[in-house]
This record gives sequence, C-alpha cells and structure tokens, in this order.
Amino acid sequence: MTHSSNLLDRLSPGLTPCPLLRIGHNNSSTDETNVFRYQHRSSEESDCLNYYDQPHSYLSEDPTYDRSHSKYAKGSIDLSSLCLGPSYWETKDSTRESQYYLSQNQSNDSSFLFDNFAKIGKSSPSLDQGYATLVTPAASSNASIWNDRYIYKGKRLHPKNNSFDKLSDELVLRIFSFLTSIDLSICAQVCRRFDTLVWTPCLWRVITLDQENVNGDKAIKGVLRQLCGQDRTGACPCVEKIHVTNGAKISDRSLLLLAKRCPELSDLQLHGCTNITNNALFEIATRCTNLQHLDVTGCVKISCISINSISDANRRMQLQYLDLTDCVIVQDGGLRIIVQNCPQLAYLYLRRCVQITDAGLKYVPSFCSGLRELSVSDCSNVTDFGLYELAKLGPTLRYLSVAKCDQVSDAGLKVIARKCYKLRYLNARGCEAVSDDAITVLARFCTRLRALDIGKCDVSDAGLRALAECCPNLKKLSLRNCELVTDRGVQCVAYYCRGLQQLNIQDCQISLEGYRAVKKYCKRCVIEHTNPGFF
Repeated sequence: MTHSSNLLDRLSPGLTPCPLLRIGHNNSSTDETNVFRYQHRSSEESDCLNYYDQPHSYLSEDPTYDRSHSKYAKGSIDLSSLCLGPSYWETKDSTRESQYYLSQNQSNDSSFLFDNFAKIGKSSPSLDQGYATLVTPAASSNASIWNDRYIYKGKRLHPKNNSFDKLSDELVLRIFSFLTSIDLSICAQVCRRFDTLVWTPCLWRVITLDQENVNGDKAIKGVLRQLCGQDRTGACPCVEKIHVTNGAKISDRSLLLLAKRCPELSDLQLHGCTNITNNALFEIATRCTNLQHLDVTGCVKISCISINSISDANRRMQLQYLDLTDCVIVQDGGLRIIVQNCPQLAYLYLRRCVQITDAGLKYVPSFCSGLRELSVSDCSNVTDFGLYELAKLGPTLRYLSVAKCDQVSDAGLKVIARKCYKLRYLNARGCEAVSDDAITVLARFCTRLRALDIGKCDVSDAGLRALAECCPNLKKLSLRNCELVTDRGVQCVAYYCRGLQQLNIQDCQISLEGYRAVKKYCKRCVIEHTNPGFF
C-alpha cells in the first residue's frame, strides 16, 4: 500500500496522458508521448475554471502554478519535449482549415447540391456531431476538464450543448420550414438530430428543385425513399406541390413515381422538362385526383392532357389552372380534349402555341364556361373569328391577352368589349389593326378596366381621351411605340386617371410637358421612357 500511495503521489500532480488522444490512433508510442499539463486545484476552484472554446489553453505556462510538488517526482521529465506546443495547434489546424474552406469556396455550388441530393436516403460515413460524446470519463475527484460538457472533434474541444441544441424541436422545425428542399437536404447531413427532424413530413409539402445541375430523377427518388420508408411500398400523402424550374430536369420515370407515391398532389410545375411526354401526364392526371394546378411551360413533347380511359372514362379532372406556354405541338384536337376533360378550368394560358387556330378556340367556351383568364398571345393563326367565339364567355372573362396576334382587328375587340364587359385586363400589344374605334368601344363598355397594353397599335390622342374619361380607375397603361400619341393624350390620362401606377411611353412622341403632367397628377406613377431629357 505504501508503494502504491507513493506511486499515486508521484503521478497525480505530474503528467497524465489524455484519454482522448487514443481515439483514432493505433500507435501506442504516440499515446504515451502526447501528454498534457493541467492545473491541480481544489474541487471548489475547479468549477470556476473556464475552458470554453480554448482548446489548448491548458498547454500554456501558468505563472501561478505551484511547483512545490516537483520535489516528490523522481527522474523529472522535460515536458517541452512531450507536450503539443501552440505551433502544432495553430499552424497545422489553421492550414488544414484554410485549405478546406478554400476548396469548398472554389467548388461548384450546383455540383455540391447535386451530390447532396444524390446521397439522400443513404447512410452517411461522416462523423456525427449531434448528441453523444466520444468519451465518458469515470467519476473521480480529479475530473479536470474532461467532463461530459465537452466532446472531442478532430483536435479541438467543443461544448456538448451549443446554443442551437437548446432550441426545442418545434422551434427547429419552424426554422426549417423557411428552407428550400435543397437546403433541407444539406441540413440532413449535419447531425443525427437534423437528419431526424429534416424528414418530418410537414416540411415536404412543397418539393422545389430549382438548380440547373440538379438531377431531378435522383432527387425525387431520394426524397420519396425517405418519406415513404426504405421498403419503398408506402405512399407520401404529405407531398402536395412539386416545382421543377430553372434548369432542373426530370423525366417520365419521376412522374410515374410521383403518380404512384403522391396521391394528394395538387400543384405540379414542370418548366423546360423536354423529356416529359403525354403518357406520364396521363398517369398523373389519372392517379392524382386532387390535381388543380398544372404548369408545363416549355415541355415541347406535350400535345394533350387527359385521363386514361381504361380507368374511368366518365371521370373529369379537377384542374383549375393550366399553363401550356411554349408547348408548340399542341393542336386544335388536343385543345378540345383538354377542355373536355377539364370543365373547371379558370386559368388557361396558350402563349406561343403556334398551331392553335380559331377552330380550337371555339371549344373553350363550350366546355369551360367559368374561364376567367385566357392568353393566346403570339398565336399568329388566331383571328377575329376566334374572338367572336371567346366572347361567348361573357362577363366571366376578366383577363385576355391577344398580344402579337396580328390578324386581330377592331371588329374582334369590339365584340369582346360588348360581351365581356367585366374585363379587368386586356393585352393587345402588337395588333397593328387596332385603332381608336376599338379603344373607344372598349372604354365605354369595360369601365372596370385596370390594365391595358396597346403598344404598337394605331391609337391616337382621341382614343386616349375616351379611355381616360370612361376608365378613371386605370392603374397600368402601356403606349410603347404608339407613334400617333402626343402630349395632349398623355395629359388627359394623367388628369382623369390619377391613380395611375405605371405608364410606358417608350418610343413615343412625348415631350417634357407631358412628362411633367404625369408627375403632377399621378404622384405614385412609375414612368418608363426612352427620352434622356426626362432625367
């Protein structure tokens, strides 16, 4: 016992090898040489020591250190040859960290996001930095700094409970609710707690893929794997909206998977997905009975949208919003099938569907009598006869765009104005056959007009005067390239429509006098012009 107590007396105030240095090392000689000097104080004083965020503070020399115990140690050792000096901690760590962050900043962000989406649903080999500490020292009077408030990560000590860990799961979920799908996929790889919270179903009501280099097929598959379970047999009723935009791509394979796993899907946006075909959309329309919003802008292989007749020939889609912009192969026959299967359509956009003609437009009021907004801009085959058919929508129609339909003239717009008298927005930009006659009739019948674009039309001051007197609540007006418009017409608009918020007079014969009239009467109006003298 005497020999044992002497041995303890020799060792307790001196050198004690750090137990954490054994982690990740196989060489015992390294463990023996890497030792630390610490202060030996009473238990009352040890609670006052502050080691927070000071990973090597206990390596420095303490001037108050009591060296009276050195006389008990036989064969003293020079600690300077064994301890890890400050240069080891500062130089090597700072170099390694600077190289790491430099490499991260130089990497492509989109490639990084793609890698994260590709790893969704797979186990990560990275070190978990969440709850558990790596070492739990035994209880003793000399616990020193090695207590369960700290965890060892690499070569630094970090507090076990950081400020973010103090937040409840509800608050963390609230923070996560503001993140995009890509950001959530990155957070899932931070720690076990985040990985658990990130896959809470309420965070995935909307799945957004909006990065150019993101592989949409892999991302959709990875997300659904997590939400449905690893057995891949369940459904994801939590997913309600899918948005694929800004260059992200998906194929029919992803749409078929969504149709199978997401029965509650109500909003689907696919921008520029050139590999999507009719068959995949048929499956979505058949299985996702709650689908109400569909945007397939730029999906050039889409020509028709319907329900598979094999399942239920009498059932109709609940679709209320449909955007077929730039679906260039949509023809009159396909449009007829679409409106037949979507009787509840309220918003229909056929921009640049260049194969649509008057024959196709006649089906729109026949099957979609509740249509509120319609755009056939840049459909060069649409004429006044098509507008005669659209006028059958009556006062239900609130928004109409016939921009750059160069075969539309005064006759067609007059019929629209008389029948659709609750019109709020009209875009006739580029219809050069439209003159003051149509604008006068429009102003007389559509007194609730809020926005009007008659750029590059054959409109003069007479038409603007009629418009200003009959539509005092006008908010937006575009007169771009109206060469017959002068200061007199603009002054009438400014005087009568004092709530005007936006006016475009680019490439018009408007002088500083007309500009000042608008600034005088329309205090909040934003004026778009090309006259350098106005600045």
